[in-house]
Amino acid sequence: MGNVMRGVSASNKVNDEHRDSSPKGSDDDIVVVLEDYPAAEISEPIYRKGDKLRVIAQEAYWWRVRSVETGKENYVPSSHVARVYHGWLFEGVGRQTAEELLFLPGNKVGSFLVRESSSERGLYSLSVRHRIVKHYRIHRLDNSWYYISPRLTFQCLEDLVNHYCDSAEGLCCTL
Repeated sequence: MGNVMRGVSASNKVNDEHRDSSPKGSDDDIVVVLEDYPAAEISEPIYRKGDKLRVIAQEAYWWRVRSVETGKENYVPSSHVARVYHGWLFEGVGRQTAEELLFLPGNKVGSFLVRESSSERGLYSLSVRHRIVKHYRIHRLDNSWYYISPRLTFQCLEDLVNHYCDSAEGLCCTL
């Protein structure tokens, strides 16, 4: 079993009934905080970087959210959060933010997230915490299958993640 970012999901294995080739599923509306809000120089932050929130309502730029950990409800600017699908697919998170999130306390070696590639539009990257954060480009074949190593291809991102949770096979460690 792998190590999704702490607090995002209790399990990162995907049930067969939720498998499809599209990267985004119909998970609960979970987001992760990208930076303390409000900023510490303004006041004591309500939410800290890495906190997991459930979206209750989207009202243009401001979203009403509830902390997964504390149950506290409040508003947060949508620009301060990133959507999380399947507990490990982070929308709108770049390489540097992925590193910052993976090095937060509570994340250990093997913690990971999948994000949209910063350099290749339409592709994904797997970011894995080890001694440093390692980034692996996830390629997509013409038939829409995914791979990190061309000798191992997967019908969907879930299959790729599940495989590397069981075996490192060329990665720095198992997920």
